[in-house]
Amino acid sequence: MNIQTSKIELAKIVLDIDNPDLIQEIVDFIQSKENLSDEQKHRIDEAIYSLENNEGTPHDAVMEETKNRYSKYFK
Repeated sequence: MNIQTSKIELAKIVLDIDNPDLIQEIVDFIQSKENLSDEQKHRIDEAIYSLENNEGTPHDAVMEETKNRYSKYFK
């Protein structure tokens, strides 16, 4: 799906929403993404780059480590 098709689909979804609170949440979410500092954007880009280069830790490994370290919370 190209970007224009995606935008049209998103617009259709938003136009069908009747809940004003949900509309406001969507607006707030979009605006929060647009207001990232340059440092935040840089850090996000670094994280994406490391994941694309298989430098991240797999979710299963993180969960296993967490369960081992904090076993009293996983009963």
